[in-house]
Amino acid sequence: MTENRRKFIGIGGVAVGLITVAVGIAIAHFTNLPKTDSLDNLVLPDIPRGWQLTTLGQLIAVGGSQMIVAGLAFGWVWDKPLTWVRAGFGALLGWFELVLFFGIIPSEMLNLTQGPLEWTSRTAFTIPEWLVLNNEISISWFTIKDFVVAGYYTNALVFLIVGIYVAQEWIKKRADAAPVIELSTYGRPLRKGNV
Repeated sequence: MTENRRKFIGIGGVAVGLITVAVGIAIAHFTNLPKTDSLDNLVLPDIPRGWQLTTLGQLIAVGGSQMIVAGLAFGWVWDKPLTWVRAGFGALLGWFELVLFFGIIPSEMLNLTQGPLEWTSRTAFTIPEWLVLNNEISISWFTIKDFVVAGYYTNALVFLIVGIYVAQEWIKKRADAAPVIELSTYGRPLRKGNV
């Protein structure tokens, strides 16, 4: 693949990702507006409201952000010689992904469960008394919320560790398959003849 084609695909991925993020943010913002203002006037009555549409908008925005990261990584980092600038840029992309997956997404999950779903004060189910020696034990939605978020963090961490290991093995295989270039004691490639 030529360098210009790679950059064109990268720029296209970034552009489509930016448009997708903008659409997702617009959906999340407008479907989360209150129905009336402080004077009881209707605020944009034709726009549907609800946590389902707000969450859909947020998911669309996350998908767009992943298109941006993939476009940037493919266009300017993937399968290129490693320089300090590329390494720093790749680290910045990695940092963005970690902030997104370990910070923003769990925070929005908690905002959803504590806000519109009101999982903080309701009982989800009660365990039958005959299973717990005639004691009354009930599980609240608050506990389920914490369980879901803890499970998300655990799975994301396992996915991160396995992904790093697989990427390392893949890079090692590619490095082993690359031709060996003899280097001088000064770290420069050896050349034959008068150069």
